[in-house]
Amino acid sequence: MISSEEVLNRWIPYRLQAIATLQFAWGLLNEAPDARMLEVLVNGRLRLTGNVATIANPMIEAGFVHARALLEFLGLCATDGTLMQVKRRRRDDIAIETFSNAQGPLCLVHPDEAVAAYLGPNADAEAALVSIFELANKGLAHVTGGAYSQIWTDEHLDVACRGIPVLLYNHLYVKLGRRMPTAPERLLGGG
Repeated sequence: MISSEEVLNRWIPYRLQAIATLQFAWGLLNEAPDARMLEVLVNGRLRLTGNVATIANPMIEAGFVHARALLEFLGLCATDGTLMQVKRRRRDDIAIETFSNAQGPLCLVHPDEAVAAYLGPNADAEAALVSIFELANKGLAHVTGGAYSQIWTDEHLDVACRGIPVLLYNHLYVKLGRRMPTAPERLLGGG
């Protein structure tokens, strides 16, 4: 069984690293589209050649899955293009409410609290977080013919990827009185 300390010190930082890798790989795909050849050297020996997508796509896909997992850990989900709070958990889920401080168990993050961490319009923050769920669900986890609730942009992805560490910091680590092993790139505000 995974311990609370492992979740706080290993599991969450590992998933945050996957989100940072998603951002890196997304940038690779968008940079210099005409010069996208890739060579991977292992101990100075050429081991792989191809297009940048060869490594960027798995990095992006893994990042979406980990971003979605962290949002669900916090108690968030999305339905029909709207950010919502998780209604129920599975018996063996480890989630934010598994952790306690002197006031008792931590609460699931309410969608209003999640969007309040963003200094821009709430609708933009909500859309950014919803994009993670829709792209992970409809774009990766399931083969669907369903349409997304809106067209997702690079900005949605950027806001969500920068916001998830902030949400974890504000709603988990601060409330536990702990330092976050992987500090957010920058705090976006909120409390």
